[in-house]
Amino acid sequence: MKKIIFLILSYASVSAQVGVYTATPTRSLDVNGNLRVRTQTNQSANASYDNVQIADADGNVDYIKKNVLNQQMVQLFSLSTLNTVNTGGDGTAPVSISNQSVTLAKPAFVMINFSVPVTLSAAFSDQRLKMLRTHLNVNGTNVVRSSNNYTNGIATGSNLTGIFYNTGSYIALLGAGTHSIQLLGTCFDFTTASQCVQGGNYAGTLFQAFAMYNDY
Repeated sequence: MKKIIFLILSYASVSAQVGVYTATPTRSLDVNGNLRVRTQTNQSANASYDNVQIADADGNVDYIKKNVLNQQMVQLFSLSTLNTVNTGGDGTAPVSISNQSVTLAKPAFVMINFSVPVTLSAAFSDQRLKMLRTHLNVNGTNVVRSSNNYTNGIATGSNLTGIFYNTGSYIALLGAGTHSIQLLGTCFDFTTASQCVQGGNYAGTLFQAFAMYNDY
């Protein structure tokens, strides 16, 4: 080991470039092999460590500043019109409102927002609880349930009709590949499916998703 160090130091004294396992170094220190550092210190909280080491395809090692490592936001889809579907009944069978397939080039944080109009065309006086619910489903799993509830009465003014909105948001880390992002609607307790309608293109209708990629 002492002989190797001596040879390197001797070579450094006559040349500005030192090669390890190479006779033709191209930088001050050119290592033709793997590099291992056995002891390293976590400096995440140290503001003075603001450089990040990088390398190109040829193995040239340099640095960039941490503040240039940004997130890249990509819009996956943005809808202001949704399918109009009948979702009334006993609430046991959610109906698909919109099903979007997205493909990620690499792992990303995906942010999803939705605002789904729910239309009640008839007033009720049965004094029973009415639940207007919209599910956000990602890859076959319900991740958000947004609901409006009310109990009608026989008195004038308590029998609601009109347009309601179910809104929600969700963020998750998804891997590279294709994913399903779906809205499902269900309403309880209605006599027929057509008494509660979800979707449409009213003002405020929204279904969108963005991917946040690490831009490095």
